[in-house]
Amino acid sequence: MPSGQAKVPLFGVVLAGGSGTRFWPLSRSQYPKQVLRLLGSDSMLQATIARLLPRIPLTRMAVVTNASQEEVIRLELYQKGWDEVHLWLEPVGRNTAAAVGLAAVRLRARDEDPVMAVFPADHYIRDQDRLLEALDIGAKWAEQGYLVTFGILPSRPETGYGYIQASEPLDTAPPVYKCAKFIEKPDLTTAAAFLAEGNYYWNSGIFMFRRDTVLKALARHLPELSQGLESLTHQDHPEALAEIYPGLPNISLDHGILERADNVVVVPVDMGWSDLGTWGAFLELFPPDDSGNVVQGRILDRASRDCLLYAQDRLVGTIGLSNLIVVDTPDATLICHRERVQEVKDLVAALDRQNCIETRQHATVQRPWGYYTVMDDGLGYKVKQIEVLPGKRLSLQMHRHRAEHWVVVQGEAQVTIGREVKKVLANESVFVPAMTA
Repeated sequence: MPSGQAKVPLFGVVLAGGSGTRFWPLSRSQYPKQVLRLLGSDSMLQATIARLLPRIPLTRMAVVTNASQEEVIRLELYQKGWDEVHLWLEPVGRNTAAAVGLAAVRLRARDEDPVMAVFPADHYIRDQDRLLEALDIGAKWAEQGYLVTFGILPSRPETGYGYIQASEPLDTAPPVYKCAKFIEKPDLTTAAAFLAEGNYYWNSGIFMFRRDTVLKALARHLPELSQGLESLTHQDHPEALAEIYPGLPNISLDHGILERADNVVVVPVDMGWSDLGTWGAFLELFPPDDSGNVVQGRILDRASRDCLLYAQDRLVGTIGLSNLIVVDTPDATLICHRERVQEVKDLVAALDRQNCIETRQHATVQRPWGYYTVMDDGLGYKVKQIEVLPGKRLSLQMHRHRAEHWVVVQGEAQVTIGREVKKVLANESVFVPAMTA
């Protein structure tokens, strides 16, 4: 973009509705991959928003997520003081075409027609500057009515990513190409051929387009989904959304629109990108030790090679392992061969069928007011450790069949029992009888 030229206004849409089952046991359905702190003190969602801030203000960003994940996503925003970010909730997950369409309808209701910049919440990008440069390039083409994709320059014949084939160039400085087609995850031979040909790129899942452009594309290529979203325009309340949304087609933006449209362009970019789709992808982001291992947490190892050894809290000892992924959390442990990491999602599905709570939540559970951990649970008793954030409160409630003893370990609490309000200091306790609100 020429120096001094005004930048195209953007509205950032962050898609945060996935469950990240391939990162079990660290991710759970109520604590999905996008809120994991895999690469530092920020969660994946927080890092995604932070890297966009030099280009897109908080007031022009929205997170689209499943209603079942509202509490944990709100807590992520609260922790950073990002109250200005919009939170748009889906009653159920219906894939990325519906999520993007919902965002476009919300923007139309606000009488805004910006260039939408759509990002997955759980990807890794090493080079922020190159991302921002690519966004400025893409914005110019999106403003002209194109559906813009971003293709990652491949560094190896990767079978775990989808590919974009580029055709004739629309611009050379910087390069922008017409999109010839999208290709599903190829086998190794095909991926090697793509790498040799030089006009194939990894599909980053990052897109840009005007709000009206994507709504027109939905109407043309996914009329059933478009009609459902259009009906929301005239019934903008949660009940209508809950009634209409589950019936929308469950299809990705790539399959539903981009593979069918003739106005798709690809902007090549090399920015140190990974979709962090599996524990194998996570392993590749860290330099191995002399034995080829990536070790995080309290690990004591002897003679293991080419392993990922990850301990969240507990001490883990390993001896003589080879090509394994070991991930330990307080309530579940994964041990998996490196070549079979794609099957973790199948393991989680099997655990779900057995109604295992370990697929849904951790031993420590986040709430808008803080956290709680179940320390022990047996016949006639349950012991919880509760941490309430400063200024937050638990809702008033009544238990019909159990009494509770509360002990304040640290800080000062204001407790309401019936009509009595009292302050409870550290090392003091209160008794809450059954049938007391």
